[in-house]
This record gives sequence, C-alpha cells and structure tokens, in this order.
Amino acid sequence: MSLHKRLKLNLSNMRLLFILLFTTFNSIAFSQADIFETEGKGNRDIERNSRIPSYPKILDNIPQNAVITRPLLDLNQRIVIKKDTIEAASVETEQMLNKFYPFYLKAGMGSALMPFAELYVNSTRSRNSYYGFHAKHLSFLGTIKDRENQRYAPAGFDKTSLLGTFETFQRSTTLLGQLHYLNHGFHYYGLTQENANADSLAQRYQTVDAKLVIDTHPRDTARFNVRATANFRYTSTGTPYLDSLKDWKAREQAFNVNMLGYYKTEKNTFHGLLGLRYNGYAYGILDSILMLSDSGLLRKNPIFDIQPGVKSYLLNQHFFVDAGFNVSIDGGGSTKLYFFPNVYAQYAFAQNSFVPFLSLGGQVKQISLFSLYSLNPYINPNVLIQNEINPYDIQLGFNAKMGKNFHGGISANFIKINNRAFFVTDTLMSSGNRFTLVYDSLNHTKIEGKLTYQSGSKLNVNLIARYHSYEMLHEARAWNLPNVEVILGGTYNLFDKLLVKTEVNLAMNRFAKVDASTPKTSFENNQYFVKLGSIIDANLGIEYRYNKRLSGFLQINNLAAQRYLQFYNYPVIPIQVLAGITCKF
Repeated sequence: MSLHKRLKLNLSNMRLLFILLFTTFNSIAFSQADIFETEGKGNRDIERNSRIPSYPKILDNIPQNAVITRPLLDLNQRIVIKKDTIEAASVETEQMLNKFYPFYLKAGMGSALMPFAELYVNSTRSRNSYYGFHAKHLSFLGTIKDRENQRYAPAGFDKTSLLGTFETFQRSTTLLGQLHYLNHGFHYYGLTQENANADSLAQRYQTVDAKLVIDTHPRDTARFNVRATANFRYTSTGTPYLDSLKDWKAREQAFNVNMLGYYKTEKNTFHGLLGLRYNGYAYGILDSILMLSDSGLLRKNPIFDIQPGVKSYLLNQHFFVDAGFNVSIDGGGSTKLYFFPNVYAQYAFAQNSFVPFLSLGGQVKQISLFSLYSLNPYINPNVLIQNEINPYDIQLGFNAKMGKNFHGGISANFIKINNRAFFVTDTLMSSGNRFTLVYDSLNHTKIEGKLTYQSGSKLNVNLIARYHSYEMLHEARAWNLPNVEVILGGTYNLFDKLLVKTEVNLAMNRFAKVDASTPKTSFENNQYFVKLGSIIDANLGIEYRYNKRLSGFLQINNLAAQRYLQFYNYPVIPIQVLAGITCKF
C-alpha cells in the first residue's frame, strides 16, 4: 500500500472517532427528565414573626430552698468603731553637718619650763577652694642630767614652724600650693660641763620650703593626664658666735621638678615620670682653710630620673601588677648611670582577706644637709656629702584580715646599700659634742610584723615589731641603728568625751663608735665602740572635752623617766608633763 493511501485512511478514521465522541457528550449534557414548566398568578400568606419577651436562663431540675437561719453569722451583731488618737508629727531641726570654726588654738606649759602653743586657721566649707595656716612653737629652758645624775651643758632649745596651704579644685584641674618655714635653735649640750658658754654651743637651722602641684583630671578618663610637681628648699645654719667667722656657716639650695603622665584603659594604666633633682651645698669660703680639717666646701649634685611603667588588673581584678624600671643619671662628681627594676605584684584571695605581695626596686637616694639634720640635729654642718645607692630592695610578705576587728601582716626586706651614712663622734673639730659621717656598704635584712585591732571609732590598738640584721663591709657595727624595735600604740574614745592615747617605743642593741678605750668600750675590727643601751619611751595623752569647742589635755612624755641616750653623750629629758587647753572659735 502506498504512503498516500495510508495517510488518507488514517484521516478518515480520526473523523469517525471525533463524531462519535461529540454525539456522546451532547446526549449526556442536554438530557432532561419529564418535567413541565408553566407561568401563572396566585396568593401566598406569610406568618409574621414575634420577639420572645424573656431572656435565656438556666433551668435546673433541682429546686433550691431558701436559707432561713445562719448559725455562724449573727446579722444583728453591733459594730463599734473606735478612733485612736494620732500624735502630731514633729520635725527635728538638728543640724546635719557640724559647724566649722576657722580657728583652733592649743596652748600649755610643761613641767621643765617648756611652753607650748599651736594654732590652726582654716577656711570654712567651700566647693572649689581651701586655704589654711598652721603655727607651732615648743621651747625648753631647763637642764638635762644623765643616769648618774651628772648635769650636762646648757640644753635649751626652741622650735617654731609656720605652714601656709592653698588648694583650688576646678572642673579639670587641681592646684595646690604650700609654703613652710622652720626655725630651730638648740645647743650642742653633749658635754658634762654645766657651766660651759651657751653661746659657743648654740646652733640655729632655718629652712624655707615651697611646693606647687598641678594635677589634671578631665572628665573623660580615657585621656592622657598629667601631674606636675615643683619643690624648692633653702636651708642655712646660724652664724658662729664670733663676728670674724660670720661667713663660716652652711647654706643649701635644693629643688625637685618632675612630671608624671598616665593614661588609663579598661584594665591598664600606662604611666611615666620625668624628673630632675638638684642639691647645692656650700660651707664657709671656697678654697679657704679656717683650721685643720675645717675648709670651705662646695657640692653641686643634679640627678635626672626616668621611670616608665604599666599597672594592670588581671584574673577578674584579683591580680594586680605594676611593672617598670628606673633610670637615674647622677651628675655629682663623675657622672654615673644607674638602672633599677621597679616591680610590684599582689594577689587577693577570699575578698581581700589574704593578700600576698612581692616587690623589687632600687634607687639613688639624694643625701642633703637638711636630711642629715632631720635625723640628727647635732651633726657638724661641715660634712662631706655622698648619695646613697640601693642596687636592690626585695620585699615579700602578706597582709591579712582576721575576723571583723583584726588585720595585720608579715614582711621581709633584703636590701643592698652602698654609701650608707653613719653618725660618729667628731673629735677633730669639736670636743666630742658634735657628729660627723662615715660611709660604708652593707646588706640589711629586715623582718616586720604588724597587728591592728579596731572596734569602730572607740578603740584602736596597733603593734609593730621589727628585727634588723646588718652585714657591714668595713665598720664593726651599724652605728646608732637598733637590732630590735617594738612600737605599741592605742587610742580610746569614751563617748567622745574622754580621749586617751598611749604609745610605747622600744629599741635595743644600739652601738656608738668612739676613739679611745674606756672600761665600758669594746674592741672589734680595730675599732672601739660602746653600747648605748635600750630605749624605753612611753607616752600618755589624755584629753577631756568639756564641749565641742573647749577641752583640756594632759600629756606625759617618757613616762618611765628613762634617761636613755638618744645619741652618744646626749641623754634625753627624763620626764615631761605638759598640760593645757584647746578651744575652737
């Protein structure tokens, strides 16, 4: 069969299939039942709706009986209302802040012809400034005896100090200024010659000290802050009693300028200090000789310091570390450079109940005539001054809280000291009543324990005990320094009416170097020395406050009446009783 015929036959079959499907669908879609439809007219009545007049309710098939009696509740009980009397409120007009009085005066007299006076002048409350003035005078007109009741040379003294302070607090800056004046006259009384010429033994130190501090503290703590400090001090000794020797006295000028900068972050504080220390000491006339071993002196000593470091709080604020170093350039004589570590670390256990610590440091300690006079006023002003060097100072220990009222700690220091100045009797330019200096190197070990008991503001007791060990290089002993120290102090406040203060100082194993052998001297390392004996100094102070503005006081010094030697040939006043009054106005 040809292809053309085959296609024609297929088209005919498709037409038949399509006609069959169309006929079937049409019969299904348009098939109808036997129903007849017609149109017409008729009437249909619709019944009208009516609204039910009642609301829905629950119909219970259990009838409820009315309650006739209530045996637990008497509805006829009479109710009585009572009105309590309320007292009228009272407003206390007591002043919350204590009134400030600008003046405070304390004056008295001692048993050994010892007048005493002290005056404070302060500003009252102010938001941004403060000023104050303090004056103090103490003098002694009596005589001093030793333990054998031997009367010594004239020992009178007078000491007057004046201090003025001004401070202002601004939004981002604090300014502090101070001016201090000290006038101290005394006698070199370390001679057993009660009729000695007092004028030939007289000495007088005068010092003027000025201080200025500028501290910046912007509101934004994440900024660089600066604290600048400047100090100036001038010290001079008295003119010798002979007019021809008026130029043979000591004069000293010193200043200290430093700038501390610090920058705080969340956990760290970066800090750095730049400083300059200068001390200029002069005695007599330079290049002149008054007598053997007494010639003019001049010493100029600048020291430049650099101290960078960083403070950090770590381990959830329990661990604190301050790490840095010190660099000091000493320009006295030959210029020397010193490097010292400066590290301090502590860790707090149990909410600061137990805090062990460790520190490592060192320094160049600038020695001056004023610092030597502050330790021993009976030093000869004609001295050779050298700076003290501490290559290292290692300290370790802990602080602890023991219960609610006790806290204390134990520490140990291991210190290397070069050029340590020691006071020894001067027999070349004095009759043994003045002191000169010897320098030596040593290893100093100090163990210290302290304990404090405090019961609110009523009772406070402090105890400090120290043990010292000195390993000297050349000298037989560490002259005038004790091996054992005990300090016990306490205050008691009875209803803010009676105040009692006591202090006991104990120092043992002190030695003094001498030049000649006596029955009481010892000999070691080609040196003679004597034992100075122990210091037992107990002081008691009592104050009775008559009111808030007026009180009376009683002060007893050296309560045990011990005529101990403060320095060799220098016994102290055996007992001092001072009594006086204080007042505010």
